[in-house]
Amino acid sequence: MRDRLPFVAVGFQVTSVVICALGAWIFSGASEALFVLYGGASAVIPNGLFALRLSLHRGRPPETYPVVFFVGEALKVLSSVALLGLVVQGQDEVRWLALLIGWIVALKAPLLLLPWWHWQSRRSAGRPEMLVSKSKTFS
Repeated sequence: MRDRLPFVAVGFQVTSVVICALGAWIFSGASEALFVLYGGASAVIPNGLFALRLSLHRGRPPETYPVVFFVGEALKVLSSVALLGLVVQGQDEVRWLALLIGWIVALKAPLLLLPWWHWQSRRSAGRPEMLVSKSKTFS
């Protein structure tokens, strides 16, 4: 399961952005929904490419992991900002709030996966699903 986690995170980002865009479309209209999608895509596309790069690097010498990770992270951040810039340059009227909401939702969505991943790893290890520790009773 650990091998798939980056791709699960990207899929969860896509799902979160689409749900947010549907909410924006229902409550504010198609223009805001489109900008939520633009903002989300400007974070999801670099994250997907970064996850692909990390998965392609498996099996290589462990000494190279930090370099690949930090260079990839820097490229991810720069490409995300560049995609946001392309959206702003390419549109006549930018819906800033919707654009930033889509971007933030995409960036923060993987944090919601941490409890799920923890629950799944405990479940697959054969431990109880509850996070209750066994405490000793003192008499």
